[in-house]
Amino acid sequence: MEAAEMSNSQNGRKPSHGNDAFVPELMPRDEAGFPADDAQTPYVRHGLAGLRAAREVLPGAALLEALGPAGLRRLRGPGGLAVVVEVPTADWCQHVGSALRDIVPFVHVEVRDGSSKTQHKPSEGNDKVARLLCEGARVAGVSHAPERYLPEALVAAADLVIRIGPPSNRVVAETIRAATGKRARRMPVAVAGSLNFDALTSQIRIGSTPRECIARIRSIAEARSGIDPQLGEVPDLETLHGYGSPAMEWARDLVRDLDAWREGRLDWSAVQRTALLYGPPGTGKTSFVRSVAKAARIPLIATSVSGWFTGSNGYLDGVLKAFEGKLALAAAQAPALLFLDEVDAIPSRDGLSARGRDWWTPVITGVLAALDSTTSGDASRLIVVGATNHLSALDPAMIRPGRLFPPIEIARPSVEDLAGILRQHLGADLPGEDLMPVAMLGTGATGAEAVGWIKAARSAARAEGRRMVVADLARAVAPEDDRTPEELAVCARHEAAHAVAARIRDIGTLRSVSLAMSTGTAGSVRALLHGRTLMTRAQIEDLVIVALAGRAMDASSGAANTGAGGGSGSDLAKATELVASIHATFGLGDELAIRGGPDAAVAAMRDDPALRRVVERDLQALYARAVAFVRDHRPAIEAVAERLVATRVLSGEEVERLIRSHAGTPARSNRNGRARDAR
Repeated sequence: MEAAEMSNSQNGRKPSHGNDAFVPELMPRDEAGFPADDAQTPYVRHGLAGLRAAREVLPGAALLEALGPAGLRRLRGPGGLAVVVEVPTADWCQHVGSALRDIVPFVHVEVRDGSSKTQHKPSEGNDKVARLLCEGARVAGVSHAPERYLPEALVAAADLVIRIGPPSNRVVAETIRAATGKRARRMPVAVAGSLNFDALTSQIRIGSTPRECIARIRSIAEARSGIDPQLGEVPDLETLHGYGSPAMEWARDLVRDLDAWREGRLDWSAVQRTALLYGPPGTGKTSFVRSVAKAARIPLIATSVSGWFTGSNGYLDGVLKAFEGKLALAAAQAPALLFLDEVDAIPSRDGLSARGRDWWTPVITGVLAALDSTTSGDASRLIVVGATNHLSALDPAMIRPGRLFPPIEIARPSVEDLAGILRQHLGADLPGEDLMPVAMLGTGATGAEAVGWIKAARSAARAEGRRMVVADLARAVAPEDDRTPEELAVCARHEAAHAVAARIRDIGTLRSVSLAMSTGTAGSVRALLHGRTLMTRAQIEDLVIVALAGRAMDASSGAANTGAGGGSGSDLAKATELVASIHATFGLGDELAIRGGPDAAVAAMRDDPALRRVVERDLQALYARAVAFVRDHRPAIEAVAERLVATRVLSGEEVERLIRSHAGTPARSNRNGRARDAR
């Protein structure tokens, strides 16, 4: 039989009780089952007899509202019954458990707030629950996260599920009346929605007036839902630049949903509570999350996979406990934003060796289970956001609805966004200056690099005892080049070949080409690739030809050099990964069997000589096509390179004009809109 569900969810509507008018006052004993409070209390000595402390009243009032008359009748009905009560936060558990026992007798009430790592688990206590239910007993469980902490047998067998949401104004008003003897009037919407049990009840004091109680509740609620002190200097969300529409839309939706939830106009279950930010290092994923937390007026709890290892003994149980500790810390401050940085440090099971899989599988499974319980229950009230520099390295099970979803790209900023980032971080410096030329010099840089330029420019100006000028910033972006004229010419031809190939092969929208040096690179080409959902082998091969065009130009101009090789971001590394993926990831080669994601495809070559030979064969063939391309389009490449030496940076539009002026029009396209290459 399906369990009946009762709730006091804040949805802006009065609870429905058939033809009975809802009465906000606590019901007398003969209706609600609360015992008479005959004991003499200290309040009697002060002439406050008949008043009751908020801690005694609030749990029962919230429970009765969630039940309603129909639920109360069901609870008091004859026979055995399995009941699960979900409360807002952990500090409600014991109090609601006591209120439940006062309403109706239970043979056993299991109260679990997660404080015991060994006993508060779904696998504990099932024998007892099953035996009592078989005997026709009445059994209840109370928790802020039932599926995570209560016996799984009780959760599965529940005849009645009672969900107590954040206390409504109706419940708060009745609690205030019980403590002060007077009605509360003119309360703000969802006045106590963001407070836990202890925070709320400590503001409702015997001897106070309702107005004083409400004033204290408002004060602490505003303090707790206000800006985290650590986020005070974080830029406002609406002043950010370079994050793109999907990220900003997600952030605005989250802030709007949280405001609606606080006002009682939206259930917590309707809030978009998860996301995964991905993109290159330095693009500001952490900064973005901090601004989101500030705009949402919720605390930010940040953690990383590496922190779980360094903050524990490094063994399996220690790593999981470190993660669970962060979850518990975030839950204690809910509503809050839990930020999981470097989630790609949890490897995908697809690419693990047998030995690695034995160790990592329990960790991965434990993290996934914790994410499920954290993001699925209404009571958790956590926003969970992950971040990674390598989306393809994540376990596929991590990226699905209910876990870290949706994936949102945080790409490198455009030139316009880069100028906006510079203006934002310059503050009062360089007022009224046109920053677009400086941004053009830094095309392809990240927000983090832009902040570094500003620091370097300010430092240079301080060293000379003067105010910063635009020239300081320009020198920080593109320091004086110590390359010889010959080296500059070689680098320019290399980057020009990439740029012309990107345009004529039509891999996307060419944004810019630059000779500005940055860490590990002597120049760069930025292009926005076509947002294709599906790609053919020919389209992937076009990307390889563009990646190899720089080396082909080097070789045709004298000799190949080290510029195309190097680490994982080098031309040859990208080309190798793409070709390996054709055969081992996408099933577009001679075999359909896959080895895993792109990283796994590259790793597979180390242990599979046959795969390595196939990849090398295809790389050589595509390199030959790149050499032919460079030969056929050399006039345009030389023109772009000459201009690049003079200006250091060219926009995509300027490259297009040079191609047209030196080669007539771009190479003819075939029926599929792909550029023909010389064979």
